[in-house]
Amino acid sequence: MQSMQRTVLALTLCAAACPHIYAAEKIDLRFRPTPEQKQTYRVTSTMDIARQMGPQQMVIANSRTTTLAVEPVETADDGAVLANVRFVAIQEKSGMRGAEPGVVYDSTKPTDSSDPLASHYSAFIGECCPVKISSKGEILELGTDDLFLAVAGNIMEREDDMTRQRLKERANNAILQTDQRFGSREGRRQALKKQVEAFPLMNADRIRCLVGELIVRFPDVPVQQGDHWQVPLTVAANTPLAMTGTCTLTAAAPEKYTIQITAERAMDDPPIVSATSGGKTTAKLGGTCTATVNVDPATGLLLDSKTRMKLSGETQRHAAQQSEPMTAKMAMEGTTTVERIE
Repeated sequence: MQSMQRTVLALTLCAAACPHIYAAEKIDLRFRPTPEQKQTYRVTSTMDIARQMGPQQMVIANSRTTTLAVEPVETADDGAVLANVRFVAIQEKSGMRGAEPGVVYDSTKPTDSSDPLASHYSAFIGECCPVKISSKGEILELGTDDLFLAVAGNIMEREDDMTRQRLKERANNAILQTDQRFGSREGRRQALKKQVEAFPLMNADRIRCLVGELIVRFPDVPVQQGDHWQVPLTVAANTPLAMTGTCTLTAAAPEKYTIQITAERAMDDPPIVSATSGGKTTAKLGGTCTATVNVDPATGLLLDSKTRMKLSGETQRHAAQQSEPMTAKMAMEGTTTVERIE
């Protein structure tokens, strides 16, 4: 009996002196890069979208690679990081499966200035979107207004350059007349900004989704390996899709932390509604999303990630000039990878 008591006492004293042997250390995950710790990422998304209306079926294959630089500027007193996310390059291919791509753009190569897609995308290159990120990886502020205004200015300057090439010595008067149609030069830039905001392939929601791929959302409290927490998740589907993700810290090595994320969406969840001047589309979609994310322990910066998404359901298109909606079955399957560029 005395021997057993001595053993219990020895184990108790050892546990008190060496608690890490009996309980894993809690980790306070934080986003805390310094201005010197800039990082450039390549975000590559591929997606197949299958639509079936009656006997007819088509599959659209899309691939987009966006190169972005995260440039921390300063850290606020509350720990939030002010940073710029700069657009470095954009490449996109899209078209019917099995056919030549109908849309091809590569900002690293010369493009036709009359191509509206090239006109919009190229105006983003080199511009920055200011962002404020909490120490827990929450995007507190996203300066898309500043970004869109800068992009509109680039488009306006390109239009003026084309006018100068076409009209030579008469160009200055033509540019002045164009400005006057909008009340002033600033009025013209604001009008172009509205067009940029409405550009569906790079609107505010898509930019938030894109920036969200680079920032990892951490739990509010310290965690240890095996712990779970939930985060709001925006999935880059045909349109940005809100889901709730369950995160698990699966590994905590000195060189990287690994987080697994899973999310599900039920068919009876609220439908996704998007409206344009031509009508309204309502989508009922269900499916899953899984991701593996690796994080730098010292800074909270993303090292790399891979996300897989699979959704299916149906859409209803209510066109402005049609009394009955058009219903189609839909299936989407995609992968997004994020890797650092040294």
